[in-house]
Order: sequence, then structure tokens, then C-alpha cells
Amino acid sequence: MKSLRYSLYFFLAILVACKSSQPVVSSKEKLSDAQRADVTYLFYNANKEKLLGNLNNAAELFAEVIRKDGRNAASMYELSNIYSEQKKYADALFFAKSAWMIDSKNPWYAMSYADILQKNKKYNEASEVLGQLVKDFPDRADYYFEWASALIISEHPADAIKAYDKLQEQIGITKEVSLQKARLYQRINKNDKSVEELQKLIASNPADPQSYAALAEVYQAMGQKDKALETYNRILQIDPTNPFVHLSLADFYRGIGEKEKSVAELKLAFQNKELDIDTKISILASYEALVELHPELKEQAMEMCKLLLEAHPSESRAHSIYAVFLSSEKKYEEARTEYRQAMNLGSKEFQVLNQLMALDYEVKDYDTLLIDCTEAINLFPDQPLSYLFQGLAYSQMKKYSDAVSSYNSGLKMVVDNPKLEGQFYDQLGQAYNEMKEFDKSDQSFEKVLAINPKDANTLNNYAYFLSVRGIKLEHAEEMSKLSNDLEPNQASYEDTYGWIMYKMGRYDEALTWIKKSLDSSAVKSGTVLEHYGDVLYKKGDIQQALDYWQRAKESPDGGSDFLERKLIERKLVE
Repeated sequence: MKSLRYSLYFFLAILVACKSSQPVVSSKEKLSDAQRADVTYLFYNANKEKLLGNLNNAAELFAEVIRKDGRNAASMYELSNIYSEQKKYADALFFAKSAWMIDSKNPWYAMSYADILQKNKKYNEASEVLGQLVKDFPDRADYYFEWASALIISEHPADAIKAYDKLQEQIGITKEVSLQKARLYQRINKNDKSVEELQKLIASNPADPQSYAALAEVYQAMGQKDKALETYNRILQIDPTNPFVHLSLADFYRGIGEKEKSVAELKLAFQNKELDIDTKISILASYEALVELHPELKEQAMEMCKLLLEAHPSESRAHSIYAVFLSSEKKYEEARTEYRQAMNLGSKEFQVLNQLMALDYEVKDYDTLLIDCTEAINLFPDQPLSYLFQGLAYSQMKKYSDAVSSYNSGLKMVVDNPKLEGQFYDQLGQAYNEMKEFDKSDQSFEKVLAINPKDANTLNNYAYFLSVRGIKLEHAEEMSKLSNDLEPNQASYEDTYGWIMYKMGRYDEALTWIKKSLDSSAVKSGTVLEHYGDVLYKKGDIQQALDYWQRAKESPDGGSDFLERKLIERKLVE
């Protein structure tokens, strides 16, 4: 059998030669009984292949039918649908048009042709086909909807309104049509017509709050605030428990600058148990971004969270969203309580556990962090962040071998996330360094820098560890300088560069950079104070060195293991 491509080209050639959609077998040339039987058999088998899902086989058989019977519109229709399903819209359009031209009164052919025209972005032509379909079948309401929709897509809103007018003549006033007409009138800047349409709708059903809400919005757009407010109040008379009118009023009052009334209406909506929790959470989620720009909204957001909890105390999402705002206020313990309550109420979202682990780490509750990590790994074994937090907990507890095991397990779960992969290798580099497995430590840091050569944190850590070991100091200097260039005024980075200068015997530069580190930090690090004392000692300023060593001892994090001896022996001990 000839290929499908050959069949298509053959059919195209016939059409081009005749300058029309003339079939292979002309209308005057009837099929013989044997030919008709052959075509019917092929058509039957093509449909069978289509039902079995063998679309390519079906397409070849339908094409064979068309080759033998050039006016077989049914096969053209079926073949166009197959091509459309395969997203071959240009081929689909050819056969859809052919079927429609042979039998334009067939509504299935017309609807399919219009649909494929739209898929080919021929929106004007689609609306014309549907307009003809409406003329042919004026009693079919669904065709009017399709026609109006095509006119809207083709950017002919005024014509779409006329289509809806004809539909209303058939079915009368309905909410769906009237609301759509009102929106279209607004689109073409005919707000008065929009008002007129909505007033007709309200007259047909005076008890429908949605119609009033649409009318109030139009009044707002027209700047007729008094009429808008009057219409909203009418909704409250009709449906006093409707929570959505309070949301609309909150938006209305915010728009005219009456913030207190806006907040009062928003509170009424949040207190209403009829307002679904999804809507409330969506509103609160919008507050997250707003609070960053307008800190004065924090108190309001917190109040809304509490109202949400009062209305939905057993909803895990209510506790989760409250925890988000508590975290933003640095109320970490309270946030942990809310996230844990969300878990107790059945939340199975990894995001909740992830935030809980992050807060455990923030408050330095490493024992609880390990418990939460274990639960997270059991529930979501393929989530790498759980292993990262587990490794961090072990590292803080100085269980470096366990930390390495966690980091390596987590690395296996990282897919297409170079940044996270780099974080794992950075932590491995630090853990291996503490275990004095320096080759593995260096290899891990090199892997981070292969992923991102400008990872300032890794550049700093790697450089510092090399300086402590007193090796590859030129390489350490290069990396430390780059980290400071990338992120200037970082106290720890400045201290690292100063310490490298110290190790290289460049004491004046060391003193400058470690002093920069102290100036950049609000809370003075014991390590940095001790470093400054060490440089002063090398510079011969013994009394000043002792003073800084003492300050290092009194700092919250203390200093090195040698610090006590330095103070007792009044000399540098390394």
C-alpha cells in the first residue's frame, strides 16, 4: 500500500489541478457496488483501528478511503481529528476544511473545522464558520455560545455582544449571558450599557447577590462610589450572611482610602465560617509580599491569622499560614508550635516539615531536629533537604561521621539542582576537615567551585581551612580575596583574609583586615578578637594583645583551646 504521505500529496495535487475541492471520483461518476463495498470495508477497519488506539494505521486507512472516494467527507473528518490529536494542525485543517466544503450543513464538520481553525490561530475564519452554523441551526443555543466565544477570541467584542443578543432572543435573560455581555460592554468602554444589562438581570431575579456585586463593580469603575456602596448594602439586605460582600466592601473602602473600614470588612469576612478557607489563605498569602513593602500591615496580618484560627481551629493550613507570619516576626518558638500543630492535625506537606526543620536549626534544638529529620525521611525519603538538615544537626553535635553519612545519602537524591548539590559538598568539606580527612575535604570544596566558581561562602571556608593548616596560602589568598570582592563587608570573610595575611607574615595587612572584620560585626566574635590579639603580639604590642585575648575570653563564643594558656603565660601559643 502507498504511504500516507503519497496519499496526501496525491489528494493535494487533485485539488490544485481543479482549483477547487473536486473529489477524486466526481459527483457525476458514481461508485460501483463493488467500489462502494470496498470503501465501506476500509472505513469500517479504519474506525476499528482508531478505537484500538492505532492512530497511524487508522490514518492510512482513512487516507485510502479518500483516495478511492474523493468525496468521502466522513473519512476526511476522521482523518482531521486524528491529525489534530497528534497536534499536526496544518494537516488537520486541510481535511477538516475539505469535509466541511463537501457537507457544510453537517454540524459536526462545522464544529470540528472551527476548532481546528482556532488551533491554527485563524480566529476570524473560525467565527465566520460558527456564524454560518448558527444561521443553519438557529434553535441550538450551544452554537451561539461557541460563536460568541470565537468572536471574543478574534477581538470582536461588539460582534460577540450581538451574538449574545440573538441568543437572548432564543432563551431569554440568563445570568451567564448577561454577566458576559456586561463584561464585554465594559471592555468597549460602554459602562452605561453594562449597567443597563445588569439592571435587566437584577429585574429578572432580584434575589441574586452576584448580579448586584457585578453592578457595584461597574459603578466603581465608573467612579460612582455612592451607587456602588448603595448596591453593596443592597446585597447585605438580601443576603446578610454572605461573606463575599464583605470582601468586596473591603476592596471598595481600600480603593477610596478608608483603611479602617476596609480592615473592619475584611475581619467580618474572616470571622464568617461560610467563607471557604482557601479564599482566606489566598488573601493571607497576598499579605506575605505586602508586609515586606509595608511593615505596618504586619499587625493586621497577624490579626487575620488569629481570626482564621478561631473560625477553623482544626484546619492544619490555618496553623501553617500563621506559622509563616510568626517566623517572619522571628517568633521562632511560637512558629514551631503552630507547624507542629499542623502536623498533629494531619498535614502531610513536605513544606511544613521543611519549615519545622529549619526552625529547629534556627533555635539550635538539634535533638528535636534529628527527630523531625527522621520523620521527614520516613515520609519523604526522596527529599534531599531532610538529609541536609540531619547532617547539619550531626555536625553541630560534633558527630561528623554521621553527618558525612547523611550528606552522602542526600546527595543521591539531588536531581537537576546544582545550587543544592553545592551546599551538600560544602558541608561535606567542612565535616571532612573536622575529621582531619583533608584530602576529602579539599576534593569536596573543589566540587562546589566546579559547580559555581563564585560561591563566596565556599571560597571563604576553603581558604580559611587551608590557612589554618598553613598550606597553599597563595591559593587561599586568591580565593579569600574573591569572596570579599563578591560580598564586601562580611566580617567572617574579612577575618579569613586577615588570617591568611597573618599566616603569610604580612602583619600590617593582617591587622587592617581583622580590624575591618571587627568593625563590620555588631557582635564581636571571640575568634576574631583572639586573631587580632595574635597579630598585635607579632607586631610587638604585648599589652594590647593581652587586652584582646581577655576580651575574646569574655565573648559569648570564647576563643581557641590555646586562649587560656596565652593569658596565663602572657605570650603567643600556637
